[in-house]
Amino acid sequence: MQKIFLMILLFISSLYAVEMGKIGGCTLTQSGIVKVGYNDVKLETVKYTPNEKVGKNFRELFVGAKLEVEVPAKAKKLSAEVLDYKPNKRIKGKPKTGLFIVKFQYDDKEKTISMPYIFNKGVMKISKNLEEDTRKELGIKEAMKIWFETDVAYSLCYVK
Repeated sequence: MQKIFLMILLFISSLYAVEMGKIGGCTLTQSGIVKVGYNDVKLETVKYTPNEKVGKNFRELFVGAKLEVEVPAKAKKLSAEVLDYKPNKRIKGKPKTGLFIVKFQYDDKEKTISMPYIFNKGVMKISKNLEEDTRKELGIKEAMKIWFETDVAYSLCYVK
């Protein structure tokens, strides 16, 4: 009887531990500025509106974030809004990767694209070489790689 009681107690405590793991984690904070550019050009005038400055995951920080930049050579505005976030399966010891689904508006034209990201050592890097059909839809003639970069700091981490 005692063995059955101990087994039930062990089972209940393991369920509780799994549930605690779901609510555990870290508080993430966007720190520093957001760097934006295309090809090898870093754009200086960037208006970035985060979804949240502090959150418990990338979805809370980035989905809903918006930015506006003026492309200097063209004197046209490019705006982007993060619509969704799709992480890849996490591989322990490797950087986090996945996709951000981003809506671009350029010269009164709009296009939604997926942009791969890599999160490594506190830096979120997002970049995408625009395909020819996307450039055509947006009215961009030359090859273009769009990129974003920002720092994300971990704090208040729950450790098992």
